[in-house]
Amino acid sequence: MARILFLAHRIPFPPNKGDKIRSWHFLKHLCEYHKVHAGFFVDDEQDLQHVGYLQTLCESVEYSFATPFKQKLSSLSGFLNGGSLTENAYPSRVFRRKIAALLNEYEVDLIFLYSAASFTFLPFDRSGTPILTDFVDVDSAKWRAYSNTASFLMSWLYRREAETLAKFEALVAHESAASMVVSKDEAEFMRKSLSDHGILVPVEGIENGVDIDVFSPEKHCDTPIAKRIIFTGAMDYAPNVEAVVWFVKEVLSSLRQRDNDIEFHIAGRPVSPVVERLANLPGVRVLGGVNDMAAEIAKAEIVVAPLKTARGIQNKVLEGMAMAKPVVCTGAANEGIGAPDSTAIALAETSDAFVSVIEGLLYSEQRRRAMGLEARNFVARHFSWQSAFQKLDDYIARTLDAETQTSAS
Repeated sequence: MARILFLAHRIPFPPNKGDKIRSWHFLKHLCEYHKVHAGFFVDDEQDLQHVGYLQTLCESVEYSFATPFKQKLSSLSGFLNGGSLTENAYPSRVFRRKIAALLNEYEVDLIFLYSAASFTFLPFDRSGTPILTDFVDVDSAKWRAYSNTASFLMSWLYRREAETLAKFEALVAHESAASMVVSKDEAEFMRKSLSDHGILVPVEGIENGVDIDVFSPEKHCDTPIAKRIIFTGAMDYAPNVEAVVWFVKEVLSSLRQRDNDIEFHIAGRPVSPVVERLANLPGVRVLGGVNDMAAEIAKAEIVVAPLKTARGIQNKVLEGMAMAKPVVCTGAANEGIGAPDSTAIALAETSDAFVSVIEGLLYSEQRRRAMGLEARNFVARHFSWQSAFQKLDDYIARTLDAETQTSAS
């Protein structure tokens, strides 16, 4: 049993967003086998009610509240100090003092950072405690991808963020005893990115899992609503917003020209004004936050993930597949998952390809059933949380052993 300080940029509970799904499962697992002290920011007043629950699981909890607007204001200091907006987004001075006090009060064997941004929460004097950082994705690469399609001014901003964040990621990796990301492909990409900065450090790919007992079609036996298509995810996240806007304009409009019974449902919160306005268009329903995402997926015949910008592993794809639904997505959304095309998943890149694939599935129950069954079997074989936990446990043990050997020499 180790004594672990777990720091995250956002409260890990409830697991209703992609990053919180991973952080919650890892935190819960670590609490079962180790003594864990947790620290995090809260950016939604509704999530404050969950702090008490986390206090029942952890040895101690420290948190600070900062709205998304306050985080954006704080991030602007990056222009003054030459850093990335990401590393400056959290008003960390007061929170850093809280974490310093925690480290003075409790002995800690390992610091687990969930996201590079959490590095800014650490006091400068950490007494040599080893750090394991879960970068999840190489976020600097996302910003570089955004810059390729943005307007001139935004393209400059995104390029700057990509460059400054890449330097910060390299610093965090250098200061960490070990690092991890969400897939083997992302780990290979990160090693190459770090080597470009002259840094050679351990980077492990530990995949997300999906709870196939929660996302189980057997628990939702209602007949799917004919010709309903669904997209799930946090609807203030730029890649998700880009994806649904493109799908509505380029794909749904063509589908409804031939069959105006087809509906597109968008589930997930918070919802940006751009997405809210889509609800004014025919055939589009913006659901916002839902109590049971599995139940909403069960009502649909097809899940789509037309992401143009994506890194790592998409939980929305895994959850749709676990619910035995045919998932139609881009290659980017399948990266890191590697589901075989045309059997466990359907890949499409252009609007014409999406229309063709979706129509082929909407009007063939047999094809939907066959692909959905293969999808669920694929997820059950390759993406269990237990497998992820085993890899995490092994990686933590190796990190602590290496630190012990270093200290002894």
